[in-house]
Amino acid sequence: MKIQFVLGFGLAATMVTSAAMASLTDSSAGLKLLAGADTWSTPSGAPGGGQTLGFTGSAGGLGYGAMGYYELRIIKLIGVEADLAYQHGSFHRNVTLNQVAYTETVTTNDWRIPILAKLNIPLGLGRIWGGLGPEFTLSQSSSGKLEPAGTVNTRDVKPTFLTFGLGLVIEMPVIGFEIPLEFRASKNMSQPSAWADRVAIDSLTAETVRAESSWVFRLGVGLGYQF
Repeated sequence: MKIQFVLGFGLAATMVTSAAMASLTDSSAGLKLLAGADTWSTPSGAPGGGQTLGFTGSAGGLGYGAMGYYELRIIKLIGVEADLAYQHGSFHRNVTLNQVAYTETVTTNDWRIPILAKLNIPLGLGRIWGGLGPEFTLSQSSSGKLEPAGTVNTRDVKPTFLTFGLGLVIEMPVIGFEIPLEFRASKNMSQPSAWADRVAIDSLTAETVRAESSWVFRLGVGLGYQF
């Protein structure tokens, strides 16, 4: 009889605990589309005062991508979001050398895993949030070009970024859907600051560049489901 009572009490306690945990947590998953800009910061120790070929000065270009996301929230306030993101980025730089106008370009295609710790503030129409966390590069392919003539070779790398985000999520609780709107800024924590560590000059019009942006800025919009 005592054994049955203990087993029954344990089962009831487990059910109550599970129900309590379920009421304290909720989650959502979905897909986001991204668009924005990539930048290359001016490296230190660049030759020619930043006025020569070899990405000796700042550069920038457009980028876009998409990511699948999953977010777990505790008591509606504390959240952790993990994503699988595809990012296409590019940066360009115009240089005039010996009265010839050159354009240097590097293009990257990355698969990344961002992980954000988030603080959510519930609103009547949904929630706003701020988040911070690392973004790891799983794989990369890249290419470069120098116009009107010359060669930009690229060296693939796997940088780690520190990402900051702000967003608004519009919730539709009757049907369970949500619409996330967000801005993210990601700083490359792996990129060397020195020009000589970023670029190697192969000849007068040929160079090899570490294929990585210094900063990545993205606006995102998506569709998710809460469960």
